[in-house]
Amino acid sequence: MTEQVPLTYGAIRRTYEWSFDRNKKPVTVKANVVEVDLKNPYVKLDTIAGTGEQFTKKQSVRKMANETNAVAAINGDFFNTQAEGVPMGPQVSGGKLLATPPYLVGWYSFALTKDNKPVIDTFSFQGKIVAKDGASFPLGGINKTYYWYENDGVHVENAHSMIDGLYMYTNTWGQVNRSNDGVTVPTEILVQNGVVKEIKRPGILEMVAPADGYILRASGKADDFVAQHVKVGDLVVADYKITPQNPTFPYDTTALKTMIGGHTILVDGGQPANFSHEVGGVSGYSPVARTAIGYSQNEQYAYLIAVDSGLTLPELQQFMIKVGVYKGINLDGGGSTQMAIRPLGEFQTNLISADIGYERPVVNGVGVYSLSPKGDVKDIQVQGATALFPGQKASYSLKAYDSYYNPVQTDQMPAVWTSSLPIGTFEGNVFTAKAPGKTTLTVASGSATRSIDVEVIGGKDIASLKINASSTSLMANSVYTLTANVASKSGAKGSLPGEALQWEFIGFKGTMDGSRLTVDSIDKDVTEGRIIARYDGFSAMLTMPIVDTRIAESFDTSTPITFKGTDAVTGSVYKSPGANTTSVTNQALTLQYDFTAGAGTTAAYAVFTNELKIEGQPESFSVKVKADNSRNWVRAEIKDSAGNVQLISLSELANWSDWKTLSADLKRYNFAYPISLTKLYVANPANGHDERELKGQISFDDIAFQYRKATVPVKNSVKLTIDKKSLTVNGNPLVLDQAPVIYKENTMVPVRFVVEAMGGQLTWVEAERKVIVMKDDHLIELWLDRTELIADGVAVTAEVPPLLMTERTMVPLRVISERMGWKVTWDEKTRSVTLE
Repeated sequence: MTEQVPLTYGAIRRTYEWSFDRNKKPVTVKANVVEVDLKNPYVKLDTIAGTGEQFTKKQSVRKMANETNAVAAINGDFFNTQAEGVPMGPQVSGGKLLATPPYLVGWYSFALTKDNKPVIDTFSFQGKIVAKDGASFPLGGINKTYYWYENDGVHVENAHSMIDGLYMYTNTWGQVNRSNDGVTVPTEILVQNGVVKEIKRPGILEMVAPADGYILRASGKADDFVAQHVKVGDLVVADYKITPQNPTFPYDTTALKTMIGGHTILVDGGQPANFSHEVGGVSGYSPVARTAIGYSQNEQYAYLIAVDSGLTLPELQQFMIKVGVYKGINLDGGGSTQMAIRPLGEFQTNLISADIGYERPVVNGVGVYSLSPKGDVKDIQVQGATALFPGQKASYSLKAYDSYYNPVQTDQMPAVWTSSLPIGTFEGNVFTAKAPGKTTLTVASGSATRSIDVEVIGGKDIASLKINASSTSLMANSVYTLTANVASKSGAKGSLPGEALQWEFIGFKGTMDGSRLTVDSIDKDVTEGRIIARYDGFSAMLTMPIVDTRIAESFDTSTPITFKGTDAVTGSVYKSPGANTTSVTNQALTLQYDFTAGAGTTAAYAVFTNELKIEGQPESFSVKVKADNSRNWVRAEIKDSAGNVQLISLSELANWSDWKTLSADLKRYNFAYPISLTKLYVANPANGHDERELKGQISFDDIAFQYRKATVPVKNSVKLTIDKKSLTVNGNPLVLDQAPVIYKENTMVPVRFVVEAMGGQLTWVEAERKVIVMKDDHLIELWLDRTELIADGVAVTAEVPPLLMTERTMVPLRVISERMGWKVTWDEKTRSVTLE
């Protein structure tokens, strides 16, 4: 066990790491277990159905938990991913029967009796509809989708459940379609308050069942029964109940508080149980994500288990036993595996366990609920900046929980803030930094306190300043977000707001608005742009290559494009409105696809009939994409002049629905230029195929390629001799007015001459007695008579400071050469230095 955290009074979460050998190879899996004390009156275990307590309206476990105010939840029963979205097994929620057990062999369920005693057993359903004349017909189930009977000794194996069947649908079934898959012809009957209100033969009632009634679906022999014995205005009686398959079990199934369907039994009597149902359909012997539920031997604790790093069912059995399960069953796993928990002090749950982090919409779940009263504040958590700058304001947010581990509304909680040093002031929960220094901010509410250490950083406190941009290249008429990340000499880290910095642009014209840079124009004949940011005497520079963007295809003309799919995949390509919504002539290419009949990895291609030939040697590729929230992959195919084909991944999760620009770096593919774009396509990989949408459409617009402007590197060679004014630059002799010297074992050189001879630029700032050296992506700032300097945004201390000799600024060569990346060669015999 690596962590144990209370969730609410009577429920805790434990995190485990389990190491073992699988096929003689070491394996470590991580799992989360929620333990619920069933004898604690302040906590409740119950099931959740879909959205708004209605089936057919699937949603993620996290959303289910938040909708019902659960402190924790896991996914529940298995379901047919191609049907309406209802559980295969039974469900009782809050004592209300929502769904009945199926006629399937060895399907176990978990339940709590009216005394909160845990039960794991197999259950059956007995029900009938009794007509006014006394005739009756068996009721097949309540809120069930179609399935195929197994060899249970009663039904014909592999028979469709709806043939000759009569089924009840309540308002828990949240849609009009009631299991109409085309195999049977339905007749539907509306019953309200026990009275038949309407009969549709054949056909469906275009409504959801009312709260005071239900809808019966009949077909085959059941329809014959309705025709002979039921008419509008008749009283009918629905008589049904859930029963244990073993009638000797003593509990009262008519008064169950909660129930969730599962699959095979896994643990019985604290030992691995024989599987009660075949497990090939749930990848039983493959290591996949798993969900399970069980209880302890003394029947006091229930365990909700989620393993997202993969176990076989035999491995899961062993894990369950290790964490205390005496009897337990398998719940839906794989892509359905999810556990959400509410962190201390928060009102919403977070996903903490899931298969590859995917929140699959599922049909039901098991939730943990707090029944405790409000308690006194037990602890406070503070969130806010730990590094500030003079004049900056910081708002500190609070989270708190009470003595029952339930969240407290902090905006209604009295709180007193103090600072250990007077380097700032408070107004409510907002701290305004006034002067550099370190302080401790403390908040108190009742007997609960919490502190946070804060450093107010001045220029002299900065160890490094790094500028980042939202793109790696610079283009005219573009907008970028710039961030300035600071680390202090004490280790504190923070982000400087854009308005606190002085900005300088070299190579282009631009304006800043907060942290947003708008590039208005690029200077003529430049190949890179420099962005310099300064704060309180500290500086950093970002150099960005300037690129040209060329549109290769806008789809506004009749470029021949055809549809192609992998086996059994259907679809089409057609023109649609483009990304530029203000233009009536702007068009896009829409790729419509249907993967329903496909198997394995499926793909739908938009194929350029005549390959789209791309000029030159682009470094990157971009395309505007309007996706469909399908979570499918978006890709392109490029062929080079050698005939090699590369698949270019643009997105492995199409989870948006508006226009978005996707891009890919082409440099890593080592193309033989020129290249051609041959396809744009959507793919659904075999792994997790059913967890992504099988039908949809994705649009493409403005295929563009980016080209970096060519640069000619400057390669100079400078040779100087100590105490001599003569030197050579690229072999040409020159004379200095101040010779290089040795000062305190450091070689001092005239900085302007050396920098300019090596192709750099130098600026002297008289007011600060400062030298600014710039070359390529390097920026160094040095001050006369100061050993502290700033090199590429990092504070550095030199062995000796720059000095003024015969009106020339002399700097230690080592500082300049190391930062500029120059190669330095020392010749002891001639006491000469060569820079290259």
